[in-house]
Amino acid sequence: MSKLRESARNEECLVRIPGACRWLPEFSILSHYPGMAGGKGRSLKSDDLCGAICCTGCDAVIDRQTQPPAGMTYQDCMMCWFEGHMRTIKRWRERGLVK
Repeated sequence: MSKLRESARNEECLVRIPGACRWLPEFSILSHYPGMAGGKGRSLKSDDLCGAICCTGCDAVIDRQTQPPAGMTYQDCMMCWFEGHMRTIKRWRERGLVK
């Protein structure tokens, strides 16, 4: 497991989709960007650098395993993911995981 993936363990969700977020650190994982720009292809996940510390509730929406919460579009949820990605990069830099 990469240091970036490991860094998500027991962290607060940084994606925070209203109505989907579980708000419990024990459910946090590294959510990978769902598009090809992050390196995703066929059975490959995006690069770990293209990830966000995310709870399993928010990640299920991003991966389209569950519907967006009432009143939100998938694009709204992706905006939450991108903001979480920015928070994640800042956290990684503070902890010396990326420069």
